[in-house]
Amino acid sequence: MRTRNAVAVAAAFLLLLTASACSKKVDEKTPSAKAAGIAWMGYTEGMEKSRSTGKPVMVDFFTTWCKYCVLLEDTTYKDPGIISTLNDNFIAIKVNAEGSAEVVEKGKKMTERDLAASYKVTGFPTIWFFDGKGAPIGPLPGYNSAADFKPVLDYISGGAYSKGVKFADYLKEVQKNPAPGKTAK
Repeated sequence: MRTRNAVAVAAAFLLLLTASACSKKVDEKTPSAKAAGIAWMGYTEGMEKSRSTGKPVMVDFFTTWCKYCVLLEDTTYKDPGIISTLNDNFIAIKVNAEGSAEVVEKGKKMTERDLAASYKVTGFPTIWFFDGKGAPIGPLPGYNSAADFKPVLDYISGGAYSKGVKFADYLKEVQKNPAPGKTAK
């Protein structure tokens, strides 16, 4: 009888030890996994955070069936330079353009689908940019590689758009005078 109790106690101890080790692994992975990717937020929360921090916003309107949305997620959004730029200089928001989740836009409750329609999003992916006060800057439709997307992020985060600099002129200037350590294309 004592042997059976000792085995049961030992088995229970091993089970608890294993469960503890498994939960510890998950806890250890969670911060590094999150740190390695883009810190996505929901629309309402992200727009509020933008207004409180003054950071510009990038809203990715996507659908679950869109192959270019998946490609954007699997390539551009995995690029370390894109991740760093978005996490440091933007509030990054994802909106399922066919979703029924509730968001608040200018004090009005609506679905994600209604929000996408209000910004006339009809192709996917479409990325909308907003300034730190919530005013729209403009949309960027379609898939963009990391190499094509990075200058757009730099143009907006650097404030060139707010100074009236056209994007084409900005690109020409960047190509003539690349940042230290970078070469022009």
